[in-house]
Amino acid sequence: MKKYLKSLFLVALAACVTACEIDDLKTGGSTNESGEVGYLKIGNVSVNLDTENTATRAVTEAATSYWVSVAEKSTGIVAWQGTYADAATQQIGLEPGTYVVYARQTQDGVVDGVKQDAPYYAGVSEDVTIVTKQSSTATVTCTLANILTTVELSADLKAAFKSYDASSDKRLKTTVKVGTDAASNSHVFEASSTHVAPKMYFRDEAGVNSTTGNTMTIELSGDYYTGDMDELTNGQIDETKWKAVKMTKTLTNVRAAQWRKVSINITRPTSGNVQFEISVQSFVYDKEITVDVMTMYETLNLEESIPDDEVDDPMAPGVTINGKEDLTFTIDESSYDADFDQWNTQLQFNITPNEGTTVKRLYMVVNSTNTALMSAIAAYGESTMTRAASDVQFEIFPNNVLDAYWNVSADGTTVKVKRAGMDAFFQYAGTHTLSFYATDSKDRMKRSDVNVVVNKGGSAPTVVWMQNGVDVIDKQHVLTAENAATYTCVVDVTSATGLTKLEVDIESSVLTNEELQAIGLASHLDLVTPNPDHVVALQDLGFLLDGATSLGGETHVTFDISIFMNTLYMLFSESDGCKFYLTVADAGGETKKTLDIYIQK
Repeated sequence: MKKYLKSLFLVALAACVTACEIDDLKTGGSTNESGEVGYLKIGNVSVNLDTENTATRAVTEAATSYWVSVAEKSTGIVAWQGTYADAATQQIGLEPGTYVVYARQTQDGVVDGVKQDAPYYAGVSEDVTIVTKQSSTATVTCTLANILTTVELSADLKAAFKSYDASSDKRLKTTVKVGTDAASNSHVFEASSTHVAPKMYFRDEAGVNSTTGNTMTIELSGDYYTGDMDELTNGQIDETKWKAVKMTKTLTNVRAAQWRKVSINITRPTSGNVQFEISVQSFVYDKEITVDVMTMYETLNLEESIPDDEVDDPMAPGVTINGKEDLTFTIDESSYDADFDQWNTQLQFNITPNEGTTVKRLYMVVNSTNTALMSAIAAYGESTMTRAASDVQFEIFPNNVLDAYWNVSADGTTVKVKRAGMDAFFQYAGTHTLSFYATDSKDRMKRSDVNVVVNKGGSAPTVVWMQNGVDVIDKQHVLTAENAATYTCVVDVTSATGLTKLEVDIESSVLTNEELQAIGLASHLDLVTPNPDHVVALQDLGFLLDGATSLGGETHVTFDISIFMNTLYMLFSESDGCKFYLTVADAGGETKKTLDIYIQK
């Protein structure tokens, strides 16, 4: 099937691989044309050790066996490397320029898979400028380069599961995996009456340059008693009421230098099916450091300051809108008073720290259904050396980069949008998710997602499939050997304000996600923000018009996919159905339609 599908569509792939080799690493470095060098002295290399109490840090000098490398910043070329003991006894001669110094626990920089009580540390210095005939000093603070994870089970939960020996697959256990390497980067946390959560350190598989971090999978399994808990307590057990359960939770954007503290409890342990409550606290207890991603040490798992989807310390500052807990705010034409030329309601965020603390830092990351807004943010990101629009951090406090639109109080507790800010929001129809990351004076962080919905009025988009003057889009269509080659399918999508969503979900026993992936597609397709891997195939099929890579903002789109009807008929070897679910939205609302095709063999 895969070969047949590939023969129907054209998928192109180009790759360019470059490599370089460093041959001459010499102690003392090299000289410039004049033969004159500057000198670098490696000062203190310290380790920010984690302790049992995450509020404190034990900073100690690194062992003499730590490996140190000196690299030219712009090229990443290593000018010197050796042990910390070697570095501490000499001044290193270097050509004038800007350098960074790396320190790591081992020479190869390889972090093992999950191990108990086995933290790995690595770090990078600030930029060091080398000047001819002058000496400079560099210091490095090494921070945690793997991911600490602990699992704690409540007493109620452990009591509700059947006791088995450690070799039984039916015993209560929690399996945690980071990344895709289940063999070396997963661990089974056992449960017992004397259970003490071990401190397990997982390898950061994604690495420092990843924009998405690691995926952590938490799986709880065992035999759970579905009867009354009093029966267990009194020893009146009905053996027929034991039920094998398995529950999985997935965390994304898991990164080095984090402690994922997993706590699992039963919310309603009296009777009926098991219901779990899983909470994950995330602590980042090492100082932030800047990692130069252009250096050659891309494989070193150094800490990077990137928003963490799972950061949620309940004691950190929370966010309200105009003093209300509802974090959705709608802006439409009724929000504006044209007679007085002003907005009826100003959008105001209140960031409230707990008693005894203040807001230390507040920044915001924006995601939106409006591609024009995301393009504007991406342009801002390019000017600030940020890789993607969804990674652009707008600093709000203490340095307010949006001071033309926002007012921020001196103590960082209130953000108020001025007239200019309300006007700016109203330019972009759609739903804008503002993720606020607030850190208090005790370095506790919380993420709060605020949805600003901008509705410029009008009706939802229309989606029609016209045949002989009649809209037949939600009706079932039968393809046969006689009509498949000439069957007409032209779908018209019209939006008054510009498309913010156009998604296609395919339901078919033949066009499975696996088969579609073989031709560069998937069972879920987004035509407003398409997956880059899908663009070529979508263009070949006519779903992306005139070589476009997105349909965001389009007001009228016509898909003539008549040729696809005959192709679809040939893909099926026996009679069966195939449905294409369309979800289309703009500022006026959302429309859902179905292309229902039945192939009759």
